[in-house]
Amino acid sequence: MKRASLTERIAKIPMAMVVIPFAMGIFFVDAFSIPMWILLLAIIVSLVGATLLSNWWQTLALFILLGSTGALLHTISYRDDVPYNTPLDISLKMATSSASRGGYTSAEAEIVSCEDVSLVERKVIIWGDSLTRFCAGDRINIVKAVRPFRAEREQYARLMHHRGFVGSVSIGRNDLYEYIPTERATLHDWAVARLQSTMEEGDSRAVVLAMATGEKREITPELRRSYSASGASHLLAVSGLHIGTAFMLINLLLLPFVLLRHGNIVRSVVAIVLIWLYVWLCGMSPSAVRAAIMFSLLQLSLLSLREYVGINILAGTAFAMLVFDTHLLFDISFQLSFIAVASIVLWSVPLYRRCATRFKVANSIIGVMLVGIVSTIATMPLVAATFSTVSIIGILINPVVILLANVVVLAGVVSLAIPPIAVIAEIAAKWQNCVVEWAATLPYGHFEVSLSEGAMWGVYTIFTVVSIVLFLLPPPQKSSKIE
Repeated sequence: MKRASLTERIAKIPMAMVVIPFAMGIFFVDAFSIPMWILLLAIIVSLVGATLLSNWWQTLALFILLGSTGALLHTISYRDDVPYNTPLDISLKMATSSASRGGYTSAEAEIVSCEDVSLVERKVIIWGDSLTRFCAGDRINIVKAVRPFRAEREQYARLMHHRGFVGSVSIGRNDLYEYIPTERATLHDWAVARLQSTMEEGDSRAVVLAMATGEKREITPELRRSYSASGASHLLAVSGLHIGTAFMLINLLLLPFVLLRHGNIVRSVVAIVLIWLYVWLCGMSPSAVRAAIMFSLLQLSLLSLREYVGINILAGTAFAMLVFDTHLLFDISFQLSFIAVASIVLWSVPLYRRCATRFKVANSIIGVMLVGIVSTIATMPLVAATFSTVSIIGILINPVVILLANVVVLAGVVSLAIPPIAVIAEIAAKWQNCVVEWAATLPYGHFEVSLSEGAMWGVYTIFTVVSIVLFLLPPPQKSSKIE
């Protein structure tokens, strides 16, 4: 029997089995420091083994090769030469607009120039008082020191470092700096200004802005706490859930295209364009961009006449992103997006097929509700491990808030072209806020649960195994009864 070549062996490995050892290598080297020469030696030995060995030994060598490669890339990308607590002449470009945090504001910024060149292109958190506010794209020239994240908040500091942030810069009202406002009007800026001009200021407008354009400056701390306590905080940040909902709504609205010649191709192209237009409208936030990439590839998979391979496309997308930036593996927004999209592929799609009816309107409602409920349940262990809270009431109110959320997003986006439609978005947002605020006041609606990382990964291991057993294995053959 002819032994399969290394190239043939690699081609047969599912992408899900490629990204797992690659991610394990990143996790391992992040927890335990390993000299680079050992990783290089492991790559060379495993590459030789994968070339010369066969069967399971070849597969094992490939897994070691992938894990060692991920570990090496993560080791190379690590930098710890930040000159903390030294006043420097820094030029900052705001990546996000200032958001109110209760008595102070915070924003994200990139260092575009500095007298210490090692800080150039690194990111920092800008802290200011309640009167210090900046908009995305603004430039600031100031002499200030970059401070490290607090040692007592080790988990937060570790997360921020993995997201590319090296520390924070505090700007007080007495600090002198040169402020250069942005002169470039973006689609996001236009959309925000358009909605603000069509609605009265208040919590309803704040929610419409956050969900339809990704603009969260008007979200008050009280409203943020209500959404967090009710388990609906994911609605305020455009991420995998929003893009997944838009994905399903767009495909349903474009369903008549399948009646045309080459209609599936036209439908997929239009759907991808609309998804990216929505992401552009929302300011191209990293979480929205990652989710858009995943769903764009999923949309292309619908054109294939072969068996639906969404999970492989999702895994391939995650692998490509991790090769580009290994620190994404520790980014909470990347984790939430990936888990939400994976749950939609593994659970929402099969459940939708089982629950589909003859009525298209009912199918639309069922599909949207399944996306919200499944993604909420799937991300719950990660939320418990990261934020130490579990919202039970969030699962119960999801059918209502998800339907209202879709009205808010759809009406909010349409109102950019037809301003009177903004009334519908505002009313839906008001009802949504009422449901959320009521749920937040319930005594046992949410619980403080601190889930360890080991317990979290144990839950997701069970989730993966159950998914494979229920949805990836071939269904049992029905026995035919002989008359």
